[in-house]
Amino acid sequence: MREPAALPRPARWTRAILACGVIGPVVFWALGAVVAATWPGYDVMTDSISSMVHAPLGWLQVLAFAIGAPLTLAWAVGAGRVIGATPRDRTVVRAVFTVQAAIALAFALFPTDATGAQQTLVGGLHLATFFVYAVATPVSLGLVGRVFGRDPAWRPASRPTAASAVLMVVATLLVPVTLAGPLEAWLGLLERIYVAIPGAWQLAVALRALRLAATHPPPRPVTRGSPR
Repeated sequence: MREPAALPRPARWTRAILACGVIGPVVFWALGAVVAATWPGYDVMTDSISSMVHAPLGWLQVLAFAIGAPLTLAWAVGAGRVIGATPRDRTVVRAVFTVQAAIALAFALFPTDATGAQQTLVGGLHLATFFVYAVATPVSLGLVGRVFGRDPAWRPASRPTAASAVLMVVATLLVPVTLAGPLEAWLGLLERIYVAIPGAWQLAVALRALRLAATHPPPRPVTRGSPR
């Protein structure tokens, strides 16, 4: 029996949800830039990202997280179709990005308290979400890096991913000295670098996934009884 020719390109739906991995980080940073630029007195070097929810256009920062959640979830589905040499590895990829989507949603639902205000339940949940993010993000990068190492198509990305995980760990260890320490004056800048590491990583991986999807389409399944 003859195996039919491969599909010319993957399904449009797969390409669309892979593109969500590109759109998510871009939308987040674009909306954040608008909020910061329109808030008089806001300093991106010293003021945190979370505090932007209290800006005149703070609702855009909340929207950035709210939009990021479904976009990341869609990206999780798409990435789980093209990354991973085994069904188990593809499940790991989907799980990792689903967790990231849940974290983005939590940031949207639980904004931080205003500077100087007494901590509320919502503010406490925001802080708890940040701690979950601080642990889950480097772990996620490590898990996906291992998946990359087992997938020939993605093996070149394994070392950059491991390096990103290490950078996240280092950035996490710097958190205490930025919240109440000698680097507090650089809180805004360091927090943006902290968020930019996984954001830039996702952007690069999503672009590569789209490129691979276009040049290495999945084969059609073999149909028994098909003519030669």
